[in-house]
Amino acid sequence: MIGLKSKASRSSKRRKRKLKLKRRYIRYTVFAVISYLVFLVVTLPASVGFSFIKNNPQLNRQLQFSSVTGTVWSGSASAVHISGINIGQLDWNLKLFPLLLGELSVYLKINNPQASASMLSGSGTIAISVFGDISVNNFTAAFPVGLLAPLMYGLPARFGGDVNMHIDSLSLVKGNSINLKSRIVVSKARLVSPQRIEYGDILIQASPQLSGSQLVLTDQGGPLILDGNVKIKGNGLYSVNLGLGARNSASKDLQNGLRFLGQRDATGKYRYKSKGKLTNW
Repeated sequence: MIGLKSKASRSSKRRKRKLKLKRRYIRYTVFAVISYLVFLVVTLPASVGFSFIKNNPQLNRQLQFSSVTGTVWSGSASAVHISGINIGQLDWNLKLFPLLLGELSVYLKINNPQASASMLSGSGTIAISVFGDISVNNFTAAFPVGLLAPLMYGLPARFGGDVNMHIDSLSLVKGNSINLKSRIVVSKARLVSPQRIEYGDILIQASPQLSGSQLVLTDQGGPLILDGNVKIKGNGLYSVNLGLGARNSASKDLQNGLRFLGQRDATGKYRYKSKGKLTNW
């Protein structure tokens, strides 16, 4: 009996040793596979990584990259166009830890040291989760209003000015929340065509309100008197309530144009109100 127990004990120990070795082998194998995949991502040329965009007609219509160098992990493109907007030179760095949690987080730098007045410069972090949620943090940008002309296609007017924007935070969950905290200054805002009308400087400050945001607009002492707000709910519903007027220094075109808004209210301003829902929200 003692001999049988001894043999059973030795057999049990051997099985345990084999099981430990097997588990160790699996751990080493998984580690090796992960290490190899990380190596592939880190060293994958950016030109190869972005080739799928060129091969996708829908994406290629919205995104164009030129002279791509570096890797998918960290690289740059000498020229980038997004929805017809000329972004200019773009550098990027993917962050590892968010990627392990299923989120694509990338630090972007739009660097145009010799940029013309039609280009954008800025930097910040943009993240996209596996569910399509978007977040932006500490994003600063400067660009001319004219750069946004492709987004105003069909509008019978052209606007000018210089935008300086700082987004502390932005969180977008489609259909549920739009939280924005930012400060935007539009300097020398003006209508360029069909006639030239100067508005002056405009300040836009945004802050989160429950699942939505509120944007407060004020003039900075120019020809246009402006105060009011735009409220956006998390479900995409928005309301606009603005008071507009003209100072004595304003042009006759600005003063006459404001009269189309109707009668002045008790504050002496013309009131503009509107409601609606964000498209595709």
